[in-house]
Amino acid sequence: MNSPAIAVEGLSKRFGQSLAVDDLTFQVPAGSVCGFLGRNGAGKSTVIRMMMNLLDPTAGKVTLLGLDSRRDHTALMSRVGYVSESPVLYEWMRVKELVRFTARFSPHWNHHRVDELLDRFAIDREQKVRHLSRGTNAQLALTLALGGDPELLILDEPATGLDVLVRRDFLLSIIQSIQREGRTVLFSSHLLHEVERVADQVVIIDDGRVVQSGSIEYLKLSTGLSLEEAFIEAVRSN
Repeated sequence: MNSPAIAVEGLSKRFGQSLAVDDLTFQVPAGSVCGFLGRNGAGKSTVIRMMMNLLDPTAGKVTLLGLDSRRDHTALMSRVGYVSESPVLYEWMRVKELVRFTARFSPHWNHHRVDELLDRFAIDREQKVRHLSRGTNAQLALTLALGGDPELLILDEPATGLDVLVRRDFLLSIIQSIQREGRTVLFSSHLLHEVERVADQVVIIDDGRVVQSGSIEYLKLSTGLSLEEAFIEAVRSN
């Protein structure tokens, strides 16, 4: 049996007396597209930041692509693509300069993919990053994350700042193309209808705890509910 692309074991995080993530355990199969679901404040971003070694856990561990996310962080940087909910880019650079700068840190930079995405999103390569709209900034961050041909792509609310048509194009075209290459995608979202369109797995958390996880097909068959109904039921039962 193949090792999971993501394995979270007993993950917890305290901020003072507040327990934001409570003994979280779940796995994401390699080659799958997993929707990471939860209400605002459920702990999704906190979990993702611990996955990316941007936040130290209080307890537990995260394994990405078979490697410890903290101990092997340097080795994982060239294999995992990540986009935060509010990506911060070097504003004084032009788009083309930022692309060249980012490419220097990736041993597997895919120039063709980056050019294709810049054209698809109609991003002006001569424009300075500080002059980009919020939506275009989000598109550029996604492009840079995909430029390194990551084996695992982790996205925290990737639809933020994108209009409806661009968001649909991203979810249907980009995520599915990544999956066809045998790569794994985890993306957090509160837009259940969009998750259902592209994901085959879901992990639902509430108050920092897993309340439901597994394949969307099994979840719907076992409960007799739609994904939205199953989500509401899982959260209400927590």
